[in-house]
Amino acid sequence: MSSGKANINYSMEFFDINEANNLSTLPVFEKKDLIHLKQQEIVNKLKRFYGKIIDVHFFLLNNKELTNNQKLEYCTIERHFMKLYLKEVIKKG
Repeated sequence: MSSGKANINYSMEFFDINEANNLSTLPVFEKKDLIHLKQQEIVNKLKRFYGKIIDVHFFLLNNKELTNNQKLEYCTIERHFMKLYLKEVIKKG
């Protein structure tokens, strides 16, 4: 059974550095353009979904030894990502 104490020893020199711990130089509030951030988030999602669609599609094209059931499963996955992609396109538009 452990006593619950962590055997971690930090050097006290770390806490003596004033430049790293000077909180007055850090900005408390930053002005952020929420609309721009939301648009950037949507663009990132679009890229991610489109990349997955392309990956699955090329996998289907390049693997001739897949059974029909496996092809159907991959087509279902591709369709799912297409739906997600189109939802994000509608949000962006």
